[in-house]
Amino acid sequence: MSTPQPERSEIEAELARLLASPDFVKNQGASSFLQFVVAETLEGRGDRLKAFTIATEALERKDDFDSQSNSAVRVQALRLRQLLQAWYEGPGAHSPVRIQLKRGSYKPAFVRVSAPPTVAAPERPSWGRLAGAFLGLSLFFLALFGLMTEPASPPGASSANAPPIPSLHIERGERAPKILSDLAQALEVEFSAMDNIIIKKPEADPASTVNAYALALRPLEKNYVAELVRLSDQTIVWAEQFPLPTEAEGLTRQARELAQRLGDAYGVIDLDALRLLNKFDGMPRGFNCTLTAFTFLKAQTVDRMRVAGECLEIAVGANARDDDARAMLAIALVFRYIYAPLQSDREAALARAEKLAQEAFDLAPRRARSYFARFVTAFAARRYEEAFSAARTALALNGNSTLFARLIGTAYVMRGDVEAGMALLSPLVDLPNETSAALGAAALGHTLRGEKREAAQLLARPGASGQALAMILQLSACGGEANCARERKAELHRDFPGIAADIEAALDRMGLAQSVKARLLPGLRAADAVAR
Repeated sequence: MSTPQPERSEIEAELARLLASPDFVKNQGASSFLQFVVAETLEGRGDRLKAFTIATEALERKDDFDSQSNSAVRVQALRLRQLLQAWYEGPGAHSPVRIQLKRGSYKPAFVRVSAPPTVAAPERPSWGRLAGAFLGLSLFFLALFGLMTEPASPPGASSANAPPIPSLHIERGERAPKILSDLAQALEVEFSAMDNIIIKKPEADPASTVNAYALALRPLEKNYVAELVRLSDQTIVWAEQFPLPTEAEGLTRQARELAQRLGDAYGVIDLDALRLLNKFDGMPRGFNCTLTAFTFLKAQTVDRMRVAGECLEIAVGANARDDDARAMLAIALVFRYIYAPLQSDREAALARAEKLAQEAFDLAPRRARSYFARFVTAFAARRYEEAFSAARTALALNGNSTLFARLIGTAYVMRGDVEAGMALLSPLVDLPNETSAALGAAALGHTLRGEKREAAQLLARPGASGQALAMILQLSACGGEANCARERKAELHRDFPGIAADIEAALDRMGLAQSVKARLLPGLRAADAVAR
């Protein structure tokens, strides 16, 4: 006797359980994909499910989406199959109804089972089967299978000087060992979580245009060479040799680390694009504007804030649906609120930042950067619970972003949650040539722990000299040493006059908890930098 098909109510109940599970909550792209294809199939339209329909109706892609060159739907389907497999091999093993998405089809199948099946261990498990065991490695890497997104359009895209967002084609050699094919597939998943990279399908012809790159994985006897090529002139931008991974965990770790190194904000691809920025005259446009914003958010200097704000204002005015420019401008306006001189209308900047962040979220509610902008604006408005909720979602959607880790880690430390903040900041300050604002935040974390020597070492690094928080810490450390205090106050006034005018009020705008401020104020009073 054949097993009866599940009822609609049973299928919908199983779908609700899947969508409420932690791994699906962390992977909103896969959740939207699943919810859409199940609903369409239950309405009798399953046989008409196509990549274009899923992309535009479930994944919020534009109407010019090209499934031949853009792998968004294929990568999301891969991620969804992995999540379903992990669910039914783990928490959902006893589910009476199963939802399946077989390879080669976007139409889900609904199967009734009387008992959990016995899964025999395969002789040579594939990476796809083992990867499910590593979905919850840590908070920072929650985005192992994060949301694949791309902006509605690059900021300022109408300008002739507007290079597009970088695209990446991952090459698969015909004779490459299976482990490198698995690695290429894992890299697609990792890169797909990043807002500033578009992944091209392996079979698509890579366009030799500005900001188009190819990543080749070339096998050796026990190693392989990863080689990044700029396609416009066939320049080898970066190359490095790595050992061939021997297990699923090692493969996952290598894919994550490679994607972060190459595709992160201010990673290898961004830095190469930045080197080409001088070839464009005038105000930065397109991805050059995004790069300028990334540069500001890493260095956080007033001059770079001004240029980033100007080009983002143009982008927002030129395109009413540019969620990326709105999110980035919202973040820049929060820093204007913090750094602005006394005579400026700081509160107006913050109010506009919140409005832009909401607009970005309304346009792209599943993008990591939309959540990041909500975090930054809510934190500045002192709605800390809301801010950290958005921060956790941003990290879940894209845990490879060092930009997110810098600012979210800094926020945790400033609110007194030192361990949560240092978990995000410590890996960054250990990076070679790290000169970002993470140095000052990590130094504050060491100060709060009572680790004066470690704090002093970070503050002595070259990159700390131009960061507002680091300069305040250096000034506090001067105490009653008059020459030291005089020099530090002069530097702070030169680089951050709005902060130097009232340091204690600036610490409030930065969001420092009272207990954290209390650790800095005695030194600042001794240096005659704040009121006694």
